[in-house]
Amino acid sequence: MWIIIGLAGLAVLLVVTAMVGLGFWTYRDAKSRGLEAGMWTLIVVLVPNFIGLLLYFLIGRRQQQTLCPSCGSKTQQGKPYCSTCGAAIVQGGMSMITSKNNSKKPLIFALTCVVLTFILMIFISVASIYLQPEMFSSKNISVVKNETRLPGVWKLSFWYFDGEKSRAIVVKNGTPSALNVSATVEKGALEMGVSVDGKEEKRISLNDIDSNYVWDLSHYSENSRIVLRLYGDAAKGKVNVNWND
Repeated sequence: MWIIIGLAGLAVLLVVTAMVGLGFWTYRDAKSRGLEAGMWTLIVVLVPNFIGLLLYFLIGRRQQQTLCPSCGSKTQQGKPYCSTCGAAIVQGGMSMITSKNNSKKPLIFALTCVVLTFILMIFISVASIYLQPEMFSSKNISVVKNETRLPGVWKLSFWYFDGEKSRAIVVKNGTPSALNVSATVEKGALEMGVSVDGKEEKRISLNDIDSNYVWDLSHYSENSRIVLRLYGDAAKGKVNVNWND
């Protein structure tokens, strides 16, 4: 449990570090281009799923600004008048603001933190399933489960099973006449019950059987509906049930 909490804390730290790195790089890059550095920094940091960063690359960095020769204010390139003093602009008569060399190291560092966060989150998910499966499962849900349902065969294996599973059989021409049950329970508790026509006839603990257990069904009448039920309590193991259809 503490391992998962520690890894989650590390993931949060990586996310915060990535946002700080992205904000630092965006502010310096926008300021060097004469853009609204504070506004673009907030967009990149606050807009989720890196949409803000995408907007900055697609829109922000493409904005070109120049200096008005009359008042020295910044004006978007191509406008016929200065947006500050209103002086007429002669195309070619304004000096373009050139961006200074802005190191991409903060951006690379931030993106590296993002990649590490994704990897860490995957690792946390896998570790949580194996260390604390009850956090991710509720009644009648199995974790890491394999199940085979074939005529005359019912096989299950599970890393974590806490609930109930069932399989129905109808007696036809005297079959099935018997159930052959084998089980290996490594953890928790596992029981199996047999209900006939809605009434439970018998229940056994699969933790206690040492080898194949034979369950006689020959005395049940034609068209009897037999329901096999497995009851798991935080169980780990496998079960094989065979009968002659």
